[in-house]
Amino acid sequence: MEQMFLPLKRYAQFNGRSRRTEYWLWFLFQVMAALAFSILTRIIGDVALTLNRLFSLAIFLPTLAVAVRRFHDINRTGWWVVFPLAVFLIALVVYLSMNGANFMSQMTLLGSLGPNPTPEQITTVLPVILSLMWVFLAYTAAAIVTLVFNLMDGTPGPNRFGPDPKGRGNANVF
Repeated sequence: MEQMFLPLKRYAQFNGRSRRTEYWLWFLFQVMAALAFSILTRIIGDVALTLNRLFSLAIFLPTLAVAVRRFHDINRTGWWVVFPLAVFLIALVVYLSMNGANFMSQMTLLGSLGPNPTPEQITTVLPVILSLMWVFLAYTAAAIVTLVFNLMDGTPGPNRFGPDPKGRGNANVF
């Protein structure tokens, strides 16, 4: 249980290393909090929604910090945290630079169709919307890479980011 709330104790500490246990228990805590806020929002409405937003804002830094420390544990720079976002933005810029005018005209057309477009109207804009899917595929691939990194065991012994949180590799054999 202590591991679950360790990111709160190390609130904005971006140096050092975090074990998988700390990272994934923090993730579990966030999922449980999201479920609780979801239930509360259905019961009491906007007050719980506002509390959820404040909670999300309050845990943003520890979430970012534990993610950076998790990458440090596998001897990678903390900048890997932004890898999926960077891939998404680059893919979106490339897509819009190649198809931006056509995409914007089709979105304008889609917006003018009203709340109940006919199937024929939808089929006119569907190819452009589907062509945007490669942007989301690139983002998904980058997210999978970071997920695999977060599932990896940490580097045994000390690395450039600090000592092993598991205490491995510190004993002198000879």
